[in-house]
Amino acid sequence: AVVSTQRTGSSGINAEYGGPKGRRSALARCSIVSYEGEILYDGFVKPMMPITDYRTKWSGIRPKDMVGATPVIEARRVILKHLKGKFIVGHDLRNDFEALAFKPHSRLVKDTSTCVALRHLAGLDANRKPSLRVLTRLIRGLDIQKASHCSVEDARAALELFKAVEDKWDETSNPYLGDSYWEHLT
Repeated sequence: AVVSTQRTGSSGINAEYGGPKGRRSALARCSIVSYEGEILYDGFVKPMMPITDYRTKWSGIRPKDMVGATPVIEARRVILKHLKGKFIVGHDLRNDFEALAFKPHSRLVKDTSTCVALRHLAGLDANRKPSLRVLTRLIRGLDIQKASHCSVEDARAALELFKAVEDKWDETSNPYLGDSYWEHLT
């Protein structure tokens, strides 16, 4: 039952960032895809502060992409509407949630960067936090992020990784949800 709920109610998300010179980041693009990989939302976002560092090599964002970009307040409203009540799948979602000023319930978050089952499936050390690119290459046999990041491609890649371990996600990602954790108490 949990798996079917996840299938019908899961969305993959990825965001890309630009910002002023320095270390600050601002949401500049966000993509949401359905469980089947269909694009539900893909838009460039105009942050409140002007972007002077597009980080194109990593973000894929260029100055021309910001022409006609949706203001961040409007984009956030639409994005959160798409995510409401859904399982949210992505890789290293902490920054995406921070950029959206959004704190979903932890049971709704399926972050592939923290899933130990994916690390085992990839043949990696359980204590090492691999990149989306590495996990996708080792598990799905696909090369992503060749030139720069594409938020649609990254959201789809995270969803495909999630699907690879979906049936055992909760017990390997959160041992407290598995029956074996509670056996000694009965």
